[in-house]
Amino acid sequence: MALNKHILLKKVSFNAYLFLCFILPGTLLANGTDWEFNKEEKQAYNYIISLKLDKATPLLNDKRPASAYLKNLSESIRLIITEDHSLFENYEDSFDDRLDLIESLQSDSGFKNFYLAELYLQRAFVNLKMGYEWTAAWDFRRAYKLIDTNTDKHPDFLPNYKSLGLLHVMIGSVPERHQWLIGLMGMQGTVKQGLTEIEKISNSDHFFSVEAQAISFLLQAYLLNQGDKAVKNFSNIYSNNQNNLLFGYLYMSLLIKNGQGQKALNTFHHLKKLKEGYLEFNFLNYLAGEIYLQKGEYELAETYYLEFIKHTKGRNFAKDAQYKLFLAYWLSDNTNKATLAHLKAQQTGQTKVEADKHAERSLSQPQFPNKTIMKIRLLTDGGFYSEAKLLAAKDHTFFSRKDKIEFTYRKARLLHKTGDIEDAIKLYTSTINETSGENWYYAPNSCLQLGYIYHQLGDTPLAKYYFNEVLGYKHHEYKTSLDNKAKAALANYEQ
Repeated sequence: MALNKHILLKKVSFNAYLFLCFILPGTLLANGTDWEFNKEEKQAYNYIISLKLDKATPLLNDKRPASAYLKNLSESIRLIITEDHSLFENYEDSFDDRLDLIESLQSDSGFKNFYLAELYLQRAFVNLKMGYEWTAAWDFRRAYKLIDTNTDKHPDFLPNYKSLGLLHVMIGSVPERHQWLIGLMGMQGTVKQGLTEIEKISNSDHFFSVEAQAISFLLQAYLLNQGDKAVKNFSNIYSNNQNNLLFGYLYMSLLIKNGQGQKALNTFHHLKKLKEGYLEFNFLNYLAGEIYLQKGEYELAETYYLEFIKHTKGRNFAKDAQYKLFLAYWLSDNTNKATLAHLKAQQTGQTKVEADKHAERSLSQPQFPNKTIMKIRLLTDGGFYSEAKLLAAKDHTFFSRKDKIEFTYRKARLLHKTGDIEDAIKLYTSTINETSGENWYYAPNSCLQLGYIYHQLGDTPLAKYYFNEVLGYKHHEYKTSLDNKAKAALANYEQ
C-alpha cells in the first residue's frame, strides 16, 4: 500500500490519469477482420472520446474484441469521472469477460497484446481512482509486461510506443528512494526514454499521431515547464474539436495550469453548453470555482464549489473544494461562514490526491492564512497580473517570519511571470537565503525557477546547479513533484 500511495498516486495527477484512459486507439487495421473496427465501432469510438458514452453503447457488441475493448474504455471513463462506487462491481465482472474473450482469440498481430495491455491500464487507473492502490500497481505491472513483450516481438508496431512511453515516464518519475521497489516489480524506464518513445509516434503519420501529440503536450506543461508551448499546441487540437468535451476539459486544464484563467473561463462557458448526450462532468464546476476564486469573484466561486460538492459521488477533491469555499468566505471578510466552512473542511473527504493533501496541511495550520498574501497568490496563479501588482505594491506589515518570506516568494513569482527577470532573480535568491532551516517549499521551488531562468539565459552551469539544489531539500510538501521537474530538466543535459 505504501508503494502505491507514494509512487502511483503522487505521480498520476487527476488530469494525467484521466487523459491516459481517454486518449486511446481509433480505427485499427490488423490482420483479420476480427481485429478491425467496423463502421459502428468507429462511430462508437468517436462518441466515447467526446464523452457521449450512452450513444456509443448500442453500437458495441461484446463478442467482438474491438467492441469489448471500447466498452471497457467507456465504462472506465464513466467510473473515473463519476467515482460512482455502485458501478464498480459490475465493471470488474465485465472486465474479466472481456479479458477472457481477447485472450482466447488466436492471433500473431501486435494488436492482441496491445489491447490486453491497454485494458489493464484502464483498470489500473480506475482502481487508482477508487482507492485500490495495491491492485492498481499490479495492473500497471501487467500492462508493462504485455507492452514491453509486444515491443520486443513487434518493434515496428508504432502504437506500442504510445503505451510504453507513458509507462516509462511514470516509472522514471518515481522518487529514487522507491526505485528499488520498481525494480523488484520487474519494471524499468526513464522519463527521457518515455518522452522519446512518445515522440516517435507523434512525429509519424500514423493514425495515433494526434493522440500521441496530445499526450506530449500535456507532458510539456506538467513535467517540462513548457506551458506556453503546450497551450499553443493543444489549442490546435481543441479548435478542430470544439464539441469534444474531453479535449475541451484538457484544454481548459492546461490554460489554468498556465495562468490563463480568463481564457479558461471562456472555454468553461462553452463546455457548459454541451449537455444533450454528454456525460455529466461535475469536475468542471470545481475548475470554474478555482478560476473565480483566483479572480476574486468570491460569490461565483462559492456558487460553483457548492455545485461541485452537491453533485460529487466521490471523495477526491471534496476536502479541497470545501477548503476553497472557506477561502472564498475568508477573503470576502465573511468570518462567520469562513469559520464554519473551515471546520467542515476538516471533517470532509479524504487525502489521496495532492489537492486534498495540500488542503489538509493548510487546515492544520494554527491560524487562517494572511489575506493579502493569499490574494496575491491566487491572482498570480490565475494570470490576473495587473490586480496582483497593485496589491503587491502597497505597504504591508507582516508579523510572522513565514509570512514575510512567503510575501517575498510571491513577489518573485509575480515578477517572473510578468517578465521582470532581474528582480525576480533577486527575490528568489532572497527567499532561498531567508528560508534556511525550514521545510517550506518556497526555497526549493525558487531553486527550480532559477534553474529555468538560467537555462533560458543559456547559463548551463548555473541552471544545473539550481536544478540539483532542488533535490537536496527534504520533507517539504511538494518534494515529489518538484524533484520530478528538476530531474526532467537535468535529463535535457544528458548525452
